Amino acid sequence: MTEKITIMLSSTISDMEADRDAIVRVFEKYPFVELVGAKPIQKSVASNPFAHTLNLAENCDFYILLLGERYGFEIRPGVSATEAEFDQVVKTNPTKVLVFKNTSVSPEPKQVKFINKVGDYYKGFWISEYAYSHMLQGIVEESFLALLKERASIGRKLSYVDHFVRLAIQRYPAQDALVYYSVTKDIVDLTYEFHGVIHTVQFDRWAINKDFWGCISNLEEQFSQWA
Repeated sequence: MTEKITIMLSSTISDMEADRDAIVRVFEKYPFVELVGAKPIQKSVASNPFAHTLNLAENCDFYILLLGERYGFEIRPGVSATEAEFDQVVKTNPTKVLVFKNTSVSPEPKQVKFINKVGDYYKGFWISEYAYSHMLQGIVEESFLALLKERASIGRKLSYVDHFVRLAIQRYPAQDALVYYSVTKDIVDLTYEFHGVIHTVQFDRWAINKDFWGCISNLEEQFSQWA
């Protein structure tokens, strides 16, 4: 497993070569970033290409969607490969999505429908617009750094308890686990639900402030017991 931040680039291919190349060039200067999905699969994988790209979408740290003129190849009637990747990301982690639309082209009808779905006012995403590849480079880099800072919670004056909860709710004892938490003046409760069973771990706030990593180790020890 790579220790780098993985960013998946998702779009149609033939009509967005310049756009995709512009994004590749943005992240070339960040050695801690690995861009996936930017080039055709060059190596053997133990699955078909569609299943492989869905896996990339589900497991990447950030997901960049480019919207252009074409809707793209349909893996089944009415659903393109790009839309299927987008749906997989939204289902697993909608907080890692960045969306950019090329305004210099006229989208075909099916693409217009997909764009409207992505940017739905009530349950969609903010779509950043660009007309030229150099504009795309600027807004992609700015958006990535802003989201990275938000994920790191830099500059928010968070306490040890805040950081503990932020890290704890990102760790799962099983892939299909659900996690809930509550924080009171003295207690932090973490509840994990998976395989039809509910497990709760309780921490004293003073203990977290005293030994942050000890509490994380305690949580991981609980995971191993549940497994």
